[in-house]
Amino acid sequence: MKIRRVGSVFAFALVYTLGSAASGATFSGTWKLNLAKSHFAGQTFTIEKTPSGLYHFDSQGFGYDFDLTGKEYPAPDGGSSSWKATDANTWDAAIHMNGKTIASYHLVLKGNSLDSIMKVTKPDGTTVEQSTTNTRVSGGPGFLGKWKSGDPKGAATPLEISTDSANHITVKYPEFQMVCTGSLDGKDYVPMVAGAASKQTIAFEKTGANSIRMTTKLSGKPFYIDVLTLSDDGKTLTDDGNPVSANEPSKAVFDRQ
Repeated sequence: MKIRRVGSVFAFALVYTLGSAASGATFSGTWKLNLAKSHFAGQTFTIEKTPSGLYHFDSQGFGYDFDLTGKEYPAPDGGSSSWKATDANTWDAAIHMNGKTIASYHLVLKGNSLDSIMKVTKPDGTTVEQSTTNTRVSGGPGFLGKWKSGDPKGAATPLEISTDSANHITVKYPEFQMVCTGSLDGKDYVPMVAGAASKQTIAFEKTGANSIRMTTKLSGKPFYIDVLTLSDDGKTLTDDGNPVSANEPSKAVFDRQ
């Protein structure tokens, strides 16, 4: 799936696990995103000016208002965002939760292209960076309009998963300070981000011997669907995701560490 719904400016990714009795393989372990095999291009977002003078960001139904002074504004997952304009072609944005910065973004406008550099700080204090070039689909001028993402480049992020025989699961993304614990019962579970409860929920369901469906909800309504498939040899985890509001599929491929 994506750890992108933590309240990101663009997109993140969260994935989940289960043991497979049929093949003897297991979802449990440490996984590392393989950017070369994954496909995230084609995800869209919009930036608009509202009648009140504020700006509005929306990515596949995850939307919030903001201004360009660095002030924090609430996001629908319980976190907040802050944006600041350095000049006409350079904006900086950050995602916050529980008083902590989850990720920062450096945005540079180049005509109908928008370069984004995402930076997150790992628990050991070192940083991880990924860059993406977004292409204007419509609208303007400047940062305003609808944008389509390209595939990200840069450092691959890990995913830590644990499960037990009672179908309890725990998923952790260390860099993004996210952890979610639940069961494969289709019920909604609340992820914790930077030590605070998110306003999103996640439901986990087994859909096959080696597959799981994960449904992320906002305000009680399905927002994003992920189907996670474990390879027969247990070495690869593939997450086929799609937002409920648009046909914009993504594929995240993880290698077992």
